[in-house]
Parts: sequence; structure tokens; C-alpha cells
Amino acid sequence: MRLFLCSIHPYPWQVFMPILIVLLSIRSHGQSSSKVTLDILTNEGHPIEVGASGYNVRIADKIWNYTHPDFIQAVDTLKPGWLRYFSGTMGDAFNSATGLYDYDYAWMMDHQKQYLKGYKFTKVKGPHRVYDLYQILGRVNGKLVITINGFTESPEVAQEMARFCKNHHIIVEGYQFCNEPYFYVPHRNRYWWNDGYDYARKMKPYADAIRKIDPEAKLALNYTWDGIWGFMKEIHKYQEKEGRYWNVFSKHSYAPHIGGKESFESAYRRANTRLVQVTSEAAMDQIENYTWEGAPLLITEFGVWNRAVSGIYSGVYVAEYTLRQLAHPNAWFIGSHEISSNAQPANPHIRTVLKAFKENQDIETDSIPTGVILNNEGKAMRLIHQVTSESNYIWPVKIEHGVKVPGLKDRLEEGLYAMAFRGTKDKDWLVMTNRSAQAPKIELNLNGALLSKELKGQLISSEDARDQNFEIQPISFQDPHIILPPFSVMILSWEHGRQIQPIPSRIFKAEVSGKNQVFLKWWKGPKGCQYQVRYGENPDHLDQVKWMDHSEKNQTHIEGLEAGKCYTFQVGVQIRHLHSEMSLPVTLKLEVPEQPEFFQTATREQTATLMWRSVADATGYRVRVKNVRSGDIRYYDAKATFGYRVEELDWEAPYECAVAAYNGLGESTFSTPSRLIPHSDLPILPRNITAFENVDGQVELHWIVQDSIHPNVKYKILRGSTLHQWDTIAKEIEGDMYIDSEVELWEGPVFYTILAYNKAGESSFHPNIATVIRRDQKVDIQVKSIDKTPEGLTIRAYFENIPLDGDIDYGIAMSDISYLTVEEQQYGGNKSLEGKSKGYFVVKIPKKELKEGHQYAFKAYVETNGKTIYSHAPHQQLKF
Repeated sequence: MRLFLCSIHPYPWQVFMPILIVLLSIRSHGQSSSKVTLDILTNEGHPIEVGASGYNVRIADKIWNYTHPDFIQAVDTLKPGWLRYFSGTMGDAFNSATGLYDYDYAWMMDHQKQYLKGYKFTKVKGPHRVYDLYQILGRVNGKLVITINGFTESPEVAQEMARFCKNHHIIVEGYQFCNEPYFYVPHRNRYWWNDGYDYARKMKPYADAIRKIDPEAKLALNYTWDGIWGFMKEIHKYQEKEGRYWNVFSKHSYAPHIGGKESFESAYRRANTRLVQVTSEAAMDQIENYTWEGAPLLITEFGVWNRAVSGIYSGVYVAEYTLRQLAHPNAWFIGSHEISSNAQPANPHIRTVLKAFKENQDIETDSIPTGVILNNEGKAMRLIHQVTSESNYIWPVKIEHGVKVPGLKDRLEEGLYAMAFRGTKDKDWLVMTNRSAQAPKIELNLNGALLSKELKGQLISSEDARDQNFEIQPISFQDPHIILPPFSVMILSWEHGRQIQPIPSRIFKAEVSGKNQVFLKWWKGPKGCQYQVRYGENPDHLDQVKWMDHSEKNQTHIEGLEAGKCYTFQVGVQIRHLHSEMSLPVTLKLEVPEQPEFFQTATREQTATLMWRSVADATGYRVRVKNVRSGDIRYYDAKATFGYRVEELDWEAPYECAVAAYNGLGESTFSTPSRLIPHSDLPILPRNITAFENVDGQVELHWIVQDSIHPNVKYKILRGSTLHQWDTIAKEIEGDMYIDSEVELWEGPVFYTILAYNKAGESSFHPNIATVIRRDQKVDIQVKSIDKTPEGLTIRAYFENIPLDGDIDYGIAMSDISYLTVEEQQYGGNKSLEGKSKGYFVVKIPKKELKEGHQYAFKAYVETNGKTIYSHAPHQQLKF
């Protein structure tokens, strides 16, 4: 092994020392030389969704759009079972109606630089429309999950997204509410929600809005990121008190991640242990304890996120993580982060896009070739997608005499994993992963007998866990005794001989394409199949049929239809004498679409953002903009979306904007015009509103003033006891705070938000909604001081009017908020206060518990008689 490593890498010997340390560590544990046996147990297992593994999508800050040929190639190559729109932290300032970034949305958030970059990219390359993504998914028989932007968009926008999907024949598998909401809480000095309970409460209006359009929608709260159990427990409190309106559990997972650098050996050990921990039965039990038994598991992001193990090991990790999560019967969709990091642009052309924005150039980015490169994880996930996209059931695999690998705290972890899949076509599958440097001999069995089948498949492997240069290799075996190479993912298939009913197809494009005709496009069936297109006026009796051979494309025009009538269409797949179930029906009416109407319009700079309610039977939408002063009229094809941003308007000029829907029969009448004026002095909204009850029972509001450009900006204070229903309680407010002395703090929650205004007008959007953080007027607990010492930190806390009964504990809860939050750590005080109701306590946090340059948040707590009382937000923070 040492000679091999030295011969293929012209690097100093020290580069390989960490790997060799691990290899020697493995061998020092005396691995058994016994033959490893794998037994596929087809009498056990559970169903899975066809295409259960997929991706998050983040291409907002790349040259790719959903229409770029190389992005389409990336999807075709990886063949994910599903994709997420619109994803990642980048999605927190994304306007799902226009498919663009919005300045006002970005200004609601901190860390605005990334969102402004997204604004530049989408302005140059054009909008990211959900319709376009769905068409790409149709090419690979893929499904769609939508993350609702509950940070900066309203429930009304969420409802119109659902309406648009319904009207344009887009099937949404599930809606997830917000990307990583658990990082937007008070101990990080963010007040989008006070805790998980408040998040669950604030997402209910979004859920209600979607269910008005789609009563059967699958809805997911985003509960956690590995280690953030507190937020999940708080959501559970809402569930226990208010009831559960959602029906899916979702989370993100980056188990091997740490907030800094580490050696290969350390990262290797960490990943081996954490992979097993976060996918274990115990982890699922913990999830179900704070959700419900059998909660469908949706993971919209997971990955390694640790550079030390970014070679082939990361590919093996993501493949095995997917398998281990699918082993849970409640697994639904498991998604890796993210498709354009797995299949990357070879030349991202970043400077090309930024230069075009700076110089206000129009460039056709779809015409700029980038090339596509599969990285380590992409090669592994390509193998996994190949299997999960052709399977609907998993069989467990029993491994005997497996290989061990080193983990944390000198533990040994299993280094091999395997899972078998029942195929939806003519083959069944076995997937094996090896996270060790060994190459075990394996005997393959099926229900206790040798798997005596011709085995064909593919493989990635390397002797070096950090290898970046390996390719997918074809493999075949005539014998059930094989060798599984080190650091590898292997997929094998064999013909099962069963008669398989084809899986149902899905119509992903349906348009009124012209007089007396419609156009349909659907998922491809297996090789050699026929398609049966059934249609008719009676949806319960589709009496007309069109047959098509597989040699023809998976699309057709249906002609000879009558104008003004409504038709329903379904597609079935037949292979030999076996018929699939018919696809879900789609309905089209052969007439010009109805007139759409705006539900919100806004101006910012020299642009106008227009959002409308979509209508049935539309292929796309056309926007008309009239300069009232000059009489100039411009038209824009917005295509299939429910919003559009008009650029290059004249300052202070009045405009009338309208929208019409069109299809192959013509165009609807234009909507009622909306009158807009781009004012140069329109103020910027404030950010990060906080609302605290003070010692006098009043509510103190604070916010961050962002506008230092526009003149005479003032603020309007809005208050409500029901979310998104506001009363204006104050105007003409200057500065960054307001005390509401007239509020009656009843038992239920009280909400506030703020609008900025001046003579030019009022900000079109408001920032976060602050829920009043209440206080017990009799009880006080505070962190009084934090002092740095050579030994670490000395924290002094004060409390008053807390009766100390029963088992008593007190101390400081500390959270590292430098980047990604982890579960807070508690440190106890240094003397007993039993029998008192007030006093001080001192907590010392040793230096070894702290990291140089990290930011920490601190809360004081007293636990008495089974109840824990914490100091109120805002929590004290310190950079060590």
C-alpha cells in the first residue's frame, strides 16, 4: 500500500502520513480474515418512492439557468429522482413569482452580499422559473419539492405559487416551509421567530393558504440541523398545544462538519461515527419522540462539508447516507446538497456575468458553453440515482464478518454497508459501500442461497480516500464471490424474471396549442413500450384513444377537438401484455384563457415588480407597460410564471401596467391596469424588528435603520393579534425604537411589523414580524457581567423572586453562534443557593471549551421544582 501511494502521487511523503496512520490503525485492531457474507433478505423490507434520492438546486449565483443546455445536461447525466425549488440560504431573498432576486427582500435579511450577488446574476441571465425546472424534471421522470420562502414572502405569494402549479399542471410532491429557520432566532440576534413554537405558529397562515388551492398538499416544517434539538422540541410544544397542521418532518444534515479545519485522520474518524449516529434507529426514535410515529422523512440537504475528507471518501459517504436513511420505513425523499456542486460548470464564467451587470449589457447566457464536470459526490450519486429511479422497494442486507473502521473516542464502526432494491423494470439491484482501505472478499447470497446470477454494474473506488481523480467503471461477474475494492461504491444488477407492471407515467406539459388541438408531453416508459393516450369530455369515461410506439417521442398533438369544450387526458404505458395504471389526469379547455389580475405590485429603483393570479389553460403571460406621460407602450413575454419585473423605467414617470394570458388560441383581455411611479426617493425598509415587554408592562420595539440615503424617512408601526392582519398604531416615528404604552398584553401573542415612508411613498414590503417576548413581571434573571480571564470566562448572573423548591440547578447556557448553531452547552454555578429566592451565582467556563475568534451567546438559567427559567432576550454575546 505504501509503495502504491508513493508511486501514483509525486508529493512529499508527509502528505500520506494521515492516511497511513488510519490504515495502520485499522489493521492494528486485528481485522478478521474471514470471508464477508452478504445475504439479501427479500422477505423483509418496505416500499420506497420511485426516485427517492435527489438534490437541492443552487444555481442562482452561477451562469446556469434552468434553460441552459449544460445545466440540462447535468440533470440528464445525474438523473435525480427529484429536485428542490427554490433552495438553500440563497433562497431567502428570492421572489418565486418573478423568478428573480428582489432588493427589498434582500434588505430584510442580514448577510446581504450573497443576495445582491443573486440579484446581479438573475438580472443578467433571466428568471429561474419553476415551470422551466419542472420541464427538465420531466426529461428524467423526476419529481418536484418546493421550499416556501416564509422569510420574505407572504402567505398570499405561497397561495399563488400553489395556484400557478395547479393551473400549469405541475405536481408538487411536498412544500417545505423555510430553509433552515432554526438559525433565525434570538440567541443569534435574529427575531424572525422567538423559538420553534413561534416558527410553527407563523407558518400556519402559509399552510392554510396552500391548502385552499391543494387540500391534500404534503406540508413540512423544517425542524432541525444535526444537533439542534431545542428548536425541534419547541415545535413539538406547539403540536401538543395547538395541534399539527403539517404532515411531513424535514431536516438538513451535515454530520461531519465542524466550524474549522482538521486533519484527515480526525475528519475520517468523525465522519465514520457521525454517519452511523445520525442515520441510526436511535436517531429516528428521537425524531419520532418529538414529532409523531411514522412521520414521513424529507431531507432537502445533506452532505459532508469537511474539506479534509473531500476526495472519494465524500462520494462514498453521501451514497451510504442515502442508503441508511432509506432503510427507515418512513423515509420519503432524501436530497443531497446540491446538484450543481455534483455536476459543475467546467468554466463558470463568473466574471462574464458580473461584467455584463456592471455595464448593463444584454447577453444570452444560455448560448455560452460551460462544460460539465462530475465531482466525487456526483459520480457516487449518479450510481445511487440510477438504482433509486428504477426501484420501488428495498430489501435489507445482512452482513457477517464485516470490516471495521476507526471512529471517534477510539470506537470501531462498521465500514461496509449494503442494501438491495426491487426493480421496476427487468432488473433488481444491490448497492454496496466500503469506507475502509481494505478490499474484502465477499460472498453474495439471496435468502441464504448463493446469488447465482450474471451480475452487471458500475463502480467507483480508489486506494486513496482523498483521491480526486477516479472514474465510474463498468463491472461484471459470473460468480457470487467478488472483491469489494477500498473506498468504493458498487452497484450490481441481475435479471429477476418477474413480470412487472410498468410504473405510471406523468403528463408534465399540457397546452392548448392551436385550433382544435392540444399538445401533451409525458414521462418516458421503459424500452420497447407503447403509450396509450386516453381522452374525452367526460373525465370518468375517456372514450377516445391514441396509441403510440416507444419509437415515437413521448409527446403528441391531439387534434380534432371541439372549440369551447373541456377535455381530460391521461397516458398509460404498456410493455408486452402488461399495462401501467393511467397517469393522473390533466384537463384543458379549448378556449382563450380568462383574464388574470394583479394581487401585488411594487416599485424599486427604475423597476416595477408585478405579481398576478394565474389562470387555467394559459401557456404564458404577456405584460403591457404604458408610460402615461409619453404614451409609449412596451410589451413583454413573461412566459409561464406569475410575476415579472419591468426594467429601465423613467424616474418619476407614471406608468400603467397590465397583464394578459395567452395560449395557442389567442390572448385574453388585459387586466385592470395598475398605476405605478418609480420614485427616486422611495425609502428602504428597516430590518430585524424586536419586541420586548419591559418592566412596566409596555412593549419596546427596536429595529435596524438601513436608510441613510433618502430624505425624511419615518416609520409606521403596525400591530395585530392575528398574523398578517394589521392595525396602524403610530406614524411619524423617527429613529430606531418605539414604546407601545397602550397595548393590552392579553393571553395570546401580539405581533408587530414596521413600514418606512416619506414624501416619495411607502416601502412596498415590511420586514420580519416580531412576536412580543413576554416577561414575568415578578421574576428577574439576568447575565450581569462576562469577564475574560487567563483560564477562560467568568460569568456573573443575578436572579430575583424565583422560589427555589425541589431539585435545584442554575448556571449559564452557552451557544457557539459563529456560523452554524449547535446544541447549547450548560455550565453550572459554583455555590448552592437552596432556600433563597434571589441572589447571585458565578459560572466559570474553562478556556478549553472556547475557540479563539468564535462568537458566543449566553443565557442565565435557574431550574427549580422541575421548571427552567431563562434570562430574557436579547442575550449577551461575546467574541472570544
